[in-house]
Amino acid sequence: MPEQDQVHGSASVVVRGLSVAHGGTVVLDGLDLDLLPGQVHVLLGASGAGKSTVVAALTGTLPTGARTTGDATLVSDGRSTDLLARSRHVRGLRGRVIGTAPQGAGDAFTATATIETQLREAQRVGGRGRPRLGAAHPHRTSGAGEQLAELAHAAGVDPAWLGRYPHQLSGGQLARLNLVAAMVNHPPVLLADEPTSGLDAESTRTVGLLLASYARAGHTVLVITHDIALARQVAHTVTRVAAGRVVAQGSPVEVLRDAAPAARTREAVPADAPALAAHGVVVTRGGRRVLAPTDLAVRAGEVVGVTGPSGAGKSTLAAVLAQLETPDAGHVSLGGRRIIGSGLGLPPAQRRRVAWVSQHPRTAVDARLTLRRAIELPARLAGREVDAADLAAAVGLDAGLLGRRLHEVSGGELQRACVARALALAPEFLVLDEATSMLDDRTAADVLDLVHELAAGGAGVLLVSHDVTALHAVSDRVLSLRPADGGSVLEPWAATAPAVPPLPSQSPHPVRKGTEPACT
Repeated sequence: MPEQDQVHGSASVVVRGLSVAHGGTVVLDGLDLDLLPGQVHVLLGASGAGKSTVVAALTGTLPTGARTTGDATLVSDGRSTDLLARSRHVRGLRGRVIGTAPQGAGDAFTATATIETQLREAQRVGGRGRPRLGAAHPHRTSGAGEQLAELAHAAGVDPAWLGRYPHQLSGGQLARLNLVAAMVNHPPVLLADEPTSGLDAESTRTVGLLLASYARAGHTVLVITHDIALARQVAHTVTRVAAGRVVAQGSPVEVLRDAAPAARTREAVPADAPALAAHGVVVTRGGRRVLAPTDLAVRAGEVVGVTGPSGAGKSTLAAVLAQLETPDAGHVSLGGRRIIGSGLGLPPAQRRRVAWVSQHPRTAVDARLTLRRAIELPARLAGREVDAADLAAAVGLDAGLLGRRLHEVSGGELQRACVARALALAPEFLVLDEATSMLDDRTAADVLDLVHELAAGGAGVLLVSHDVTALHAVSDRVLSLRPADGGSVLEPWAATAPAVPPLPSQSPHPVRKGTEPACT
């Protein structure tokens, strides 16, 4: 890590013996953390280890009925505030003193307003009065509009995105805007839960530079991530948790270790195998062509990987092949027969032939259903009797979680339930859109092993991911969507050295003379 500069003691958070229980289940057990100004503290652990619960506890957003013990104290200018006290005052700290970028950018913004409208509202609300902690921030820019533009540039966000609605943006674009929203009022404490989930390598590095720079300016930063490379890039201190307990804590060198997926082999897929195929598919959004005429065939028994930068149209292509969206031109065929229509406009028997796993699990599951019912219901409607416990075991999901609803489980646990739900249909083809982005390395490797087994059993799999190493480990071939004039173009993946983005303080975009960039 580079030497710290411009450090100021805005605010720190001291956590001692923090325990959280839901019903009879202990989610966190005796957690100790020191979150300090000028430093990035990274929290690692498997899905369901309790990492996101830490953010909920520190922001007063634990589910009703959750029981907490221990201490979590915000310290600023000699004053202390108990963050576990469920008071109006503590809730008022959110956005002003404690900024939060929650996991799951897909539902972080309302669908009825542009991103800029929502960020300006956050600025307006955050500017009411002054926090009663003496934690005024020394690096606020004076112009709200300029502040948004500077933050956007620093996060690798095209300012044009601000004028769009959430549904007009990709998951990776929303993830970066989610971080911008958390930083919009320059809170002294920043809590970022999986800030690089679903991002390509270059965007991940840009976000890492932004987080590191934000800490160097004197802010306190907690980052929850599965990304070992990000942890190495930004962390001063790393805490690894398992089953709610701290199992390791110290410097990145002491705590982190590499994990590489094992190579997998499988028999070659016959060229005449039945296929799920796109023929000259074109998709347009808001008058802008997202996909140029695209051809892609996924054969039975084959795993095809698709990668590319955020916003290139990977999820759009996946949705078209999953029969969820009708292209503006061209068509999709399955087993040589053209598919007419999409979504609920298709007969149920046709829909079940292709299963889909979304990159946004919290918007893909009915909040009223338990995980057991969410997994079993689609299969039963299709006339298949399945056992959710068996399916859960196949994806590494604890059967004890099947009685819970989505707000009672982590994003990674919910994503595994979505994979299990797709498997319950016994589909001929499976489309996975960033299905491992919320999973720790070990669980992601287990899911990839399962993908390999499904293909060996004759299923065709389209696997969308930014993790090129994982794609090459499990795929028969890897393709890349490359943005171009007239829509993104699909081509064979070729290794190229990614451009190193500038530090936020070296942004190529203009910054007002006499001011610091927005991340400081």
